[in-house]
Amino acid sequence: MNIEIRQKDENTSWEELVNLFHESFQERLDQGLHFTCSDFTPEDLERRSANNVILLAIDKDNDILAGAAFVEIVHDKKGTWGYLSNMAIKPDYKRCGIGSKLEDVRIEIANANGCSYVISDTAMGAKSSVNWHRKNGFVPFTLHSFQSTNYYSVIFRKQLQKHWLWSNKFFCHIHFLLSSVMCRLYRHKDASLTTLGKVINKLRN
Repeated sequence: MNIEIRQKDENTSWEELVNLFHESFQERLDQGLHFTCSDFTPEDLERRSANNVILLAIDKDNDILAGAAFVEIVHDKKGTWGYLSNMAIKPDYKRCGIGSKLEDVRIEIANANGCSYVISDTAMGAKSSVNWHRKNGFVPFTLHSFQSTNYYSVIFRKQLQKHWLWSNKFFCHIHFLLSSVMCRLYRHKDASLTTLGKVINKLRN
């Protein structure tokens, strides 16, 4: 298999990318997990990718779009870091190492832009994705819920530059456990407030 990783250009349309996402995430829909990108329109994808580098995995032997992945370089009060999102692999090409090839290039881009760490997320119930993140050096450090999904999201962090606290896996583990408890007490999977969350909000107001 002759896979080339390159950045998106005008030769790959937004429709092609959307079709790839729909194919790739059908497996998650079948599991009852509604990933946001599973119902992207071409317009949604183009709008959401404005600040991203979009990487494509092309099977050069068959001229097929086999995968894609996004990386955004963020500059804020936390410093410079990378947000890795929207990795999709065509079903026939899954478990062939394409995800790892895309990931390697995303990390190269993050390092080249001076990122001290990268963030990625996935559904807690997407076991293969959770395991993939762990295998690729990511550590879960917080739990979150979003209005656009129907699951709790595991937020992963990978240090690219050594940090006195975040490089400590034990600290990240404790942080994740505490975050998981607080998230579940405060919000449902769809980000709506629990009974306790509503009470806390009233007290704050």
